[in-house]
Amino acid sequence: MRQEQGVTLVELLIVLVVTAVLLGLATPNLSGVLQRNQLLGQANELASALALARSEAVSRGQQAGICGSTDGAACANGTDWSNSSVLVFVDGNGNGSFDGDGQPTATPDRLLRSLNVVSDLTVTSTVASYLFQPTGFANLNAQLQVTVTHNDSNAPKTRVVTVQPSGIVLVGEPAESEGAGA
Repeated sequence: MRQEQGVTLVELLIVLVVTAVLLGLATPNLSGVLQRNQLLGQANELASALALARSEAVSRGQQAGICGSTDGAACANGTDWSNSSVLVFVDGNGNGSFDGDGQPTATPDRLLRSLNVVSDLTVTSTVASYLFQPTGFANLNAQLQVTVTHNDSNAPKTRVVTVQPSGIVLVGEPAESEGAGA
């Protein structure tokens, strides 16, 4: 006689219950990892956009910058960059802002990149628009800080993108005096 090989229904149910319990324990940790990756990804994209603006200012011999935009077509006046997108541009007409791609001037502004802001994040800047000179140095003698915060009220996480007057771009956690970080 031959014995049947396999698992019983009870053994299969026990394995399914143990698997469900383990997945239930891992899910909260997974959401934290996803939030952290979303936050770091946005901060790194902003740092990359700032580095692009600096590089283009040097290579083109014109000032270039970054700003927040509510419509994706021109710079907004506020320092809340969460509304829609962040624009990287060459300031061809030298007015310190992106006025639209290809306006009828001798040297029009040129849009280099448009970066969408993730809806779960709040992005605020210390200035409405930030420019780099053709030398690569910042137009302002002040340090720029762009703060990226995840909107999860249970455990807010924050990253700060900093541009020093020399033009160097850094990404890090906020200083202890600025509040709780990630």
